[in-house]
Amino acid sequence: MMSDSTGVLSRLGRRRRGAWVRGNWPRQFLAGPAARRRVFQFSLGVASLLFVVSLGVSLLNVSSQYRMEARVQRSGLWMASQAQIEIIRTLALLDRFLAGKADAAAVSLQFEILLSRIDLLSSGDRPGEHAELDQLPEIAAAMAPAGPLLARLLAGEAGVQAEIVAALGRAEQLLLRANQQSQLERKAAAGDVVGGLHSLHWTLLTCMLGLLVSAGLLTALLALESRRARRHLLGAHAAALRQREAERTLRVLIDSLPAMVSAYDRQGRYLFFNEAYARFHGLGAEATVIGREPAALRVTMDAGLQRVLHGHAAEPFAEYLATDQEGQQRILLATAAPVDDGQGGPGRVVHVALDITSRKAAEDRVRHLAEHDVLTGLPNRLLFGTRLRQALAAVRQRQGERGFALHCINLDRFKDVNDSLGHHGGDRLLLAAAERMRACLRLGDTLARLGGDEFAVIQADIGGPADAARLSGRLVAMLARPFVIDGCTVHCGGSIGSVLAPAQGFTAEALQQRAEIALHHAKQEGKGRALAFSPEMEAALAERRALEADLRQALEEETALRLVFQPKFRPGASLPFGCEALLRWDDPRRGAVSPANFVPLAEEAGMAASLSRFVLHRACEQIRAWQAQGLVLPVAVNLSALHFASDQAVALVEEALAASGVPAALLEVEVTEGVLIRNAAAARDALAALRARGVRVALDDFGTGYSSLAYLQQLPFDVVKVDRAFIQDLSPDGSSARIVDAIVRLAHGLGAEVVAEGVERPEQLALLTELGCDAVQGFLLGRPMPPEQLATLFFAAPEGGRHVA
Repeated sequence: MMSDSTGVLSRLGRRRRGAWVRGNWPRQFLAGPAARRRVFQFSLGVASLLFVVSLGVSLLNVSSQYRMEARVQRSGLWMASQAQIEIIRTLALLDRFLAGKADAAAVSLQFEILLSRIDLLSSGDRPGEHAELDQLPEIAAAMAPAGPLLARLLAGEAGVQAEIVAALGRAEQLLLRANQQSQLERKAAAGDVVGGLHSLHWTLLTCMLGLLVSAGLLTALLALESRRARRHLLGAHAAALRQREAERTLRVLIDSLPAMVSAYDRQGRYLFFNEAYARFHGLGAEATVIGREPAALRVTMDAGLQRVLHGHAAEPFAEYLATDQEGQQRILLATAAPVDDGQGGPGRVVHVALDITSRKAAEDRVRHLAEHDVLTGLPNRLLFGTRLRQALAAVRQRQGERGFALHCINLDRFKDVNDSLGHHGGDRLLLAAAERMRACLRLGDTLARLGGDEFAVIQADIGGPADAARLSGRLVAMLARPFVIDGCTVHCGGSIGSVLAPAQGFTAEALQQRAEIALHHAKQEGKGRALAFSPEMEAALAERRALEADLRQALEEETALRLVFQPKFRPGASLPFGCEALLRWDDPRRGAVSPANFVPLAEEAGMAASLSRFVLHRACEQIRAWQAQGLVLPVAVNLSALHFASDQAVALVEEALAASGVPAALLEVEVTEGVLIRNAAAARDALAALRARGVRVALDDFGTGYSSLAYLQQLPFDVVKVDRAFIQDLSPDGSSARIVDAIVRLAHGLGAEVVAEGVERPEQLALLTELGCDAVQGFLLGRPMPPEQLATLFFAAPEGGRHVA
């Protein structure tokens, strides 16, 4: 770590030295506002320091000059002269004393004056001013014995006069030399004063220059700071202009949104609203609304907004009813969220709402189309199943006090009428039959068209089998009456199988199964009659159980089950671009068993996973076999909706792909709309996982179940397959053509291909091509066939036409 840090520091140092050498350091040093602020502070400090140093140096030089001048003006020369004069006076007074002309007091006073002069010479005005005279110690030593000798002389002792004169003479000689020394010192001090004056002159000039430089620096720095302040002011003004422009742009943007946007303070008063909000609620000018509460303007706040105003967190999008300015009820999709006030507390509240009334109406129309038969307007199989389950739930709640009857109805000779009068005549017959049956029902009963010529009736709230028998008899009688279709009298008739709930079944599937069994027996007994399910019909159930056991054995042995492949063609192409794998069961006792019989049985018996595993593995093995022959052909496989509800689909597909080693792009999984009804969330995750692995996903039998546009939006399929129910009655002027056209446009808008199933006639193929279908399949182009036969289509084709995929 230390070596790394040292290396980083050394590289950093080399960069800085390199920048210094290249002359880039000023730009680096002055880069940024903080750096310029540091430069200003540094320059101001340097100028202040220069000013203080200049002032200090000037004061020191003035003080030194003052001392030198004082030394010159008050030197020891004058003091030494005075002391010398006083010695002369003392000697003269001493002579007068000896002559008797002066008294002892005058002599003592003069001697004291002499001593004071000598003391003044040694002290000066300040301590040590004249201490540099070399003779001062000798003068003091010479004068030391003069005092006692003088005292003895004044006391009358003779013979000491000569000693006093000698002592004062020595002191006089020393003072003379001191006077000469002081004279020399005075000359030297005068020279020092002259030099000091010159030095002080230059020092003052230097200080003035420093002051001028400091003033210049301060002026320059102040000018720079002023210019920077002006730039900041201009920048702030420009930023304010940009902010106002941004606010105007944001306001225009918000006003142009179709969503209603409004803002409130914590007391629920208006702070802001856009044009869409004002139009919807009929609000006046903004100045008359801001600051007022919605209730004062007769505007109702939704519950989510009220909760957020009371301190709750952001509300998710929710629907609520609101009244527009015209008094009409509209459906709004709205959300509300608090805005932080910048200090961690709640501030204003923003509310966004979108009028989805038209979208809800469109969804209702789509739901109606999904739940109702397009031709007759009756509930289709999906809605019928829902109402059947609801009837069962109601019976359970009443604990079997009164039940209901389920009647399965089939028009006996509908195919003959359809073939003789065409599809238009067949449609007219279905409409007439539906009207007759509806006329036999009560308000609480349900009539549904399950598909083709199959109808079903839920007869609610019956007292027993007699009520069911009376209704089924009326229905048979009404259908037995002749119909007039396009001027032709048609005898159709109908067969009915009835079952009672809950006496003969507790589940919708069981009731439908037993009603179908009764219907099958009614048709077998000659048609045009109604039969109720009876215990004697349990033989069919026994056969069903036997069929289940044989299917389980066939799955274990994998000998009677096989795959056939129906090719899919692009319009106008001679060779298929892909195929659909279809399961076939060749039972040794029953012969070929229809998938419609054993696939639902496998799902009910818990064999769906085993059956799907078999189909997936066989399909992937066939893809690999075709690859070995140089044929690359994608294969579509149908998977049960149960796998997606139980989270098995992804595991089954991955297992088959891993075992075969074929590319995921060559496998396509087909699911019906039922996968979205059982568990939409699980289905969404599973389909997304398959698409992420490269497996194509197709929505099969589109339009016959619950075709929710919301599901199509959440689950972007690669392929949408139009059910054969819309193809078999397809005609240029029929409703099926309009439905297929709508499906094609919808699928293409979502980025999916459209494949039409059940193409059996050339006119169907021509119309589907005109409507823009991407691919077709059906008996007209190719029946389901063994893989070897499908491969021969390519190998028998010319060399230029063998391209696949």
